[in-house]
Amino acid sequence: MSRTILVFFGPPGSGKGTQSDLLSEATGWPAISTGELLRHEQKIGSAVGRKVKGLMSEGNLVAASLVDHLLKKRLAKPDTKKGFILDGYPRNENQFKNLLKLTHGDDRLYFIDFRVPDREVITRLSGRRVCDGGASYHTMYNPPKVAGKCDLCGSNLRQRQDDKPAVIRRRLKDYNAVIRPLLEKASGRGSIIIIDGERSILSINADLVKQLKQYGLLKNKK
Repeated sequence: MSRTILVFFGPPGSGKGTQSDLLSEATGWPAISTGELLRHEQKIGSAVGRKVKGLMSEGNLVAASLVDHLLKKRLAKPDTKKGFILDGYPRNENQFKNLLKLTHGDDRLYFIDFRVPDREVITRLSGRRVCDGGASYHTMYNPPKVAGKCDLCGSNLRQRQDDKPAVIRRRLKDYNAVIRPLLEKASGRGSIIIIDGERSILSINADLVKQLKQYGLLKNKK
């Protein structure tokens, strides 16, 4: 049986995760995030999870081979038989080759290219503030009632390290230099669907659904 495989590309803050979840809910295809796979292993306290936690606590990157192993394990589950949505993978040429190895000859691959200007990414991410209790805010789009304070518990809000402008610019540089060029290789392996990510969540989702319908991947509701 052929599977429909959607591979989401986009810079940090482009909304890939949100769109992946929305599409998964609408189609039943599982949304698979490599970041979530790593966090799950840490949560259950597996040997892999303990190794990942140790690496991250020391500020080291998780080995690509470890991520490859977790992805292969996840794709072996029965809920991926009809298709799946992949977010956060591949991140380099070796992972791109590994993805192709994990696909079957009759699988249908679609690479979704979420395009968001660097300036918008920096605005989106640098404005995020979080509370240790789990609440999240944005200084521009969803500000707290009192600046710097959580509406729910009154504690001080903080900016995550990954959301600081200097870190965002480095992540964007890595994406544009290493990950985005993979789309050129993808053009020979499947269809590329371009999505303007500089819009509202609902507008982006509507455009994505419309284009997937044009490819015959989704049916119009009667």
